[in-house]
Formats: sequence, C-alpha cells, structure tokens
Amino acid sequence: MYDYDFSSLNDKEFEALSTDLLTCHLKERVERFKSGRDGGVDGRFFSASGDEVVIQCKHWIKSGLPALMRSIEKIEAEKVKRLNPKRYIFVTSLGLSRENKIKIKELFSPYILNDSDIFGNEDINDLISINPNVEKKHYKLWISSSNVLQSMLSSAIIGRSRHKLEEIIEESSRYVVTESHTQAMEKLERVHSIIITGAPGVGKTTLADQLSQFYIAKGYDFCFIENSLNEAEQVYREDSYQVFYFDDFLGRNFLLALDSYQDSHVINFIKRIEKDKKKRFILTSRSNILNQGKRLSDLFEIRKVSRNEYELSISLLTDLDKAKILYNHIWFGNLREEYIDQIYEDKRYFKIIKHQNFNPRLVSFITDCHRISDISPQKYWGYIGSTMSNPKDIWRNVFDVQVDDICRHIVVAVSLHGKPLEEEILKRLYSGLASSHVVAKPTKSYDAVLRLLVGALLNRSILGDGRVLYDLFNPSIADFVISNYLNDYGYINELLIHLKTPGSISNLNGLMVSGIISDSYYFDLLESQLIQLSEDKGGCKLDSYKLRILAFASSSSILLNNKILDYIRVLVRSALISGPKFFGVDYFDFFCLAYTLNLIGADDPIFKCQLKDWVFEYEKDFDEFVAISNLVAAIDIPPSELTLKLKEQYVEYISEEITRDVIEEGILTSVYDASDYDYSEISAYIESRFSELAIPFDEDDVEIVSQYCDIEEVIQANIKSSMHEDQQYEAYKEQRYSTLSVSSAIDDLFDRS
Repeated sequence: MYDYDFSSLNDKEFEALSTDLLTCHLKERVERFKSGRDGGVDGRFFSASGDEVVIQCKHWIKSGLPALMRSIEKIEAEKVKRLNPKRYIFVTSLGLSRENKIKIKELFSPYILNDSDIFGNEDINDLISINPNVEKKHYKLWISSSNVLQSMLSSAIIGRSRHKLEEIIEESSRYVVTESHTQAMEKLERVHSIIITGAPGVGKTTLADQLSQFYIAKGYDFCFIENSLNEAEQVYREDSYQVFYFDDFLGRNFLLALDSYQDSHVINFIKRIEKDKKKRFILTSRSNILNQGKRLSDLFEIRKVSRNEYELSISLLTDLDKAKILYNHIWFGNLREEYIDQIYEDKRYFKIIKHQNFNPRLVSFITDCHRISDISPQKYWGYIGSTMSNPKDIWRNVFDVQVDDICRHIVVAVSLHGKPLEEEILKRLYSGLASSHVVAKPTKSYDAVLRLLVGALLNRSILGDGRVLYDLFNPSIADFVISNYLNDYGYINELLIHLKTPGSISNLNGLMVSGIISDSYYFDLLESQLIQLSEDKGGCKLDSYKLRILAFASSSSILLNNKILDYIRVLVRSALISGPKFFGVDYFDFFCLAYTLNLIGADDPIFKCQLKDWVFEYEKDFDEFVAISNLVAAIDIPPSELTLKLKEQYVEYISEEITRDVIEEGILTSVYDASDYDYSEISAYIESRFSELAIPFDEDDVEIVSQYCDIEEVIQANIKSSMHEDQQYEAYKEQRYSTLSVSSAIDDLFDRS
C-alpha cells in the first residue's frame, strides 16, 4: 500500500486530487468550484433525490491540526451553516483520529451525516490504493509516494548520483507537468536518447531531472554523469535497466567538449543506447552551444543528432502553465507573508506571468527568500520588476553587495575556466591572488571565502575518488561575468596568470570563435601570458598550461615575436633534457610546432630517441595517433621503421574495435545474411579512418582490418534492432480547468480566501 503525506502538492492540487477520488468513491460526477468564491464549496454533486451535496477540501499541511480545528470552529462552521446543505463532506490532508472525527462532526452538525463523510490522510490513502488510475493522473502524487521514494533511493546508484537524486526529489514539489514533459517523454521512449536544448533559464535541467526521476521510480538504475562519458561506460551493464543523465554535456563552450573529443564519444553512446531497450540517455545543452557544435563538428550533422533533439521553449508554456510555476514557487517557498502580499496586490502576479522575459529560473530567483534578505517588503515589487526587465543582471546584487573582492575574483576565475575546477587549483589561485600587485589582497581566509561562496555562487561536489570540485551555482553566472568583466583586459590577464588552466585558454578561444571577444583581444592575452611565464622563475619547465597556449597560438602572429620564439626554444630543450612528465595531443603538437619553426632538427639525438619511444613504446589513443603521425610524416622521409611501426599499430588499433564501430556507425544495417555482405561498404569506412592520419596506407591494410569484422555479430545486432519494440509510455497529465477562461483559472489558482 502506498503512503502519502501530500506535502508535494499545493492546496489546489490537493483539491483536484480529492474531487477525483470522491468521484470514483461516490460514483457521482463531482463538480469543482473556484476556491472560496462560493463560501466554502470546493465541489458538489446532487443526490438521487435532487439534494445538493457540498464538499470542502482543506490542505493544512503547513499549519497542522490545532490550527485546522480552530478555523473550523471560528470560520468554516459558520460558512456551512449559511450554505445549509442536506449533506456536507469534509476532506483534509492531515491525519485524523477517531476523536478528531467526532469533534469535526460535532462542529459541523447537523450537516455531516456520519463519520464516513469525513476524510483524513489515512482515508485518502485508502482511496488511492483502490483507484490507481487517479494516482497515475496526478504525476506528483505518484512520484512522491513513500514506496516510490524508497524504491528510488534503494536502487543501484553510482557515486554522486545519490546526491543528485536527492536534489531532484527535493525540487519535485515545484515541478509543473506541461505539454513539453509529455512530448519529451514520448521522444525518449521512441529513440531512447534525448538532448533537451533551449535558452538559458527555460527549464532544461528541471525537465531532465523529472524524466530521470520517472525512470528511476520505474526501477531503472541511475547514473548521473559528472564529467565525461567514461563514467557511464564503466558502469554500463547489458542486462540491467539503466538511465544515464548528462546535464550540460557540452558545457558552456563547445570547443571545450571538442577539445576533449566529447562529440564523438556522445554520438557513439547515443547509437549504442538506441539499440538497447533497457537503457535511456538524457542530456541537456544550451541551444546556442549545440548549434555551435553542429557548425564545428561534422559528426553532429553526419549522425543526424537532430532526431534526438528536443527544443524547450518558453513559447510552449501557456499562461496557466506559467501561473502554476509561479504559484508552486510561492507555495513551496519560504517567502514571508508581507512579501507574498506584494505579488498578490492588484493581481500583480499577472504582470509576472505575462512578462516578455518570464522563465522558470527568474521565477526561482525572485521568490528565493535568501536572495532578498537585504530587500524590504516595500521595495520587493520594485526588485521583481527590475529583475524581470534586466534578467542578465540577476546576479548584480550578489556581486556588488553580498560578496567582497576575493569572492568575485574566484567566481570570475571559475567562469573563465569554463567547467568544474579542482580544489587544489582553487587553493593555488587564492594564494596567487594574495601575492598579486594588481588586484586587492584577500581580507578573509580561504575557508571563510568558500563558506560564503558555496550555495550562493558556487556548488561543491566530491567525486568517487575523493577529489573535490567547484562549479558555478548556476550557468547564468557565466553570462553575467562575460557581460560585465571580460572587457577588463588587465584584470582578466592577471586572473589567468594565477589560474593557469588549459581549460581557461580553450574557453576563451571558444568565446573568440563565437565572436564574443575579438581575435586581437584573445591573441594579446596569449602573448602576454607567454611573456609573463618566460619571466617567471619556474617558467622554463613545460606544463599543460603552456602547451595549450602554444597550441592555439600556433597559427597567429605571436610566433613572429623573437622573445617568444626564444622562449619556445628554451621549453623544447628543457623538455628534451628532463624528459616528459606527461603525454597527450598538446605535447606531440608542441614538438611538431617546434620542428616546423626550425627550433629543433630531425637529427637531434635526444629528439630522435624520444620520437622512437613515442612510436614504439607509448600506447596511444586515436587523437594521439593523429598528432604523432603529423610528426612522423614530416620527419621520417623517406618512410622507414617509424612509419611502418606506426602504421602497424594503427591497423591493430582499428581492427580491435572494427565490429563495434560498424554496428554503432550503422555501416551494414541492411545485412541480415552473410551472403548479403558487401565488402565495398566496410572498405570505404576503413579507408576513411586511415585518411585521418598523415601517413600512407594501402589496400592490404584495408583487407587486414576488414577480416577482423565479425559479420555474424553485426547480423545479430541488426536482427535485435529490427525486432525491438518499445514499451508504451502512458502520459501523465495533471487535471486542467476545462470550464474556466484562462484568466479566471489563474485568479482561482491564486485565490487566498
């Protein structure tokens, strides 16, 4: 049996539930009425003899039983007396004892005919248990039942996914099921993966949260992906029902995802999920970032990712949807009555609902009691108006009034980095700023600064391996930082030299590509950073920050600066003498750049030895194969053992994954019998993979790889995919007002009588 306390429902939702349950229980069509307009009549029906039966619902979950009893005695009993019905039915969400029911019957005497016309929490639970269709109609009721919650929290949950699930459950009460929920669910059921896109603040994460929660409640194991799809790959189980959730999967800048080759990984995972009826994959991304991805990565267009895309738009919300969103934030929030009065005065809620800049994030912001602690009730409506009219400035009060300089520096730095920042880097940044001659020195300790920021402007999370990460509390903070701080070149230059993260350089490069900052601004920053690093005591040591700067500077006029050329020469000698502390694409590209600039020769004995080690000893991924092939193609002329060895390794690398690649890429989807197999289809694919390296391959190499493709496994995958039938999803929709105009329905929703 389910157990509900109804705390996830607002008062109007509880009334709708109660009338639906009584319709089933009494086998009479119960009419709903506008709250308070008819002197305490929430519903009614007519008995067989034609007498009116009045129903009243009281959702006093916040006030408690003593307050309810006082209200009945002093107010409600008199209302019923004036109505003078033949029969009166009373419903409350509070638990009632036998003595409570006797007392209520006495107070409403003679209109309540017997105790069974009084329904408390336990009675409503009983009605729900024998009327499952009503439960399905009220989505928030079902998702918040104790049985479902217990089932969700006891399911197989990986790492921080438990913390994320707890956050989702906590926010569920504010959720409003709209047509977008139904449409997104239908698409997810059809293709198993969905990319929810939309403008900032439109509610992408909230929708994704609720879709995830639905599947967890249905028994799916939950994996919240923190940083990369490797986390999902590690826990993927063929025989289990699993839902994977990757919020803001392209980050605030597509080039950061492209830089880590997230695009190809995501596409392949989508293909894999599509063929597995036991899996669901939910992603979110800002529309402009995904569109940037489509322009910069052919993969998004080639693989037709648009079939998985669902564009969430404010235009899809009706005025009643918006009203419910606002009402839920007020009902479930902690705003004091004097602040709520400002919204209700002269029906000002209509101005919020109909505002051209309405979005759920703004509603959350203006109804957050913590963010208006320094605003008086008299000035609250003015604050709402200015916030709605200037949504980009919603963080201005926090930045200008609530935090000091060091807090601002850290938040701007995290915004520059473009993704979650590890605690060790944050500590280093704090220490660097403490010794800076450009920005004001901190007046608070590191721990004191973090206590101020976490929960206000930053989120703190702990990964399974114990690492602590800090990210922006809300993506819109980055928008505010870009609009208000990026134009201060000297300030940004100073933050970068203390931040020293490759991510910050990649993020700024993306802003340049998007036209947000100019080419000259960006390359001036890179040049200044290189010059400052060259003058630093430890500047001769090669690290990932210097490598990333040089990777993006390689096509610019910066390299005409003799001082920088001399510095690169120093870095090359230092790296060759000390040996590499790390490998990676940037490292190999660095030596390719040095060779192109004639800062290192092919006959350099140390370089020759290292290059041979890279080819013969180092285990490479695809992108490192590409980077090393550029070096080998430039140096190994005519081709000798370096080229032959690299070629042999790449053939083996492609061969190991060829069967899986062919299945995921859909290369042979029409093959259901070995006799239908057309060699030319797979050979064309293999040739395209070979063409990505700078060294030559021939037909024999294509033949070798093709022999490793297990055609029987491909055929079985095709058969499984064609036989697949999705389970049908029964859409859950909350009861809507059908007999009222939209404005009347909104007035009814906000009625306080």
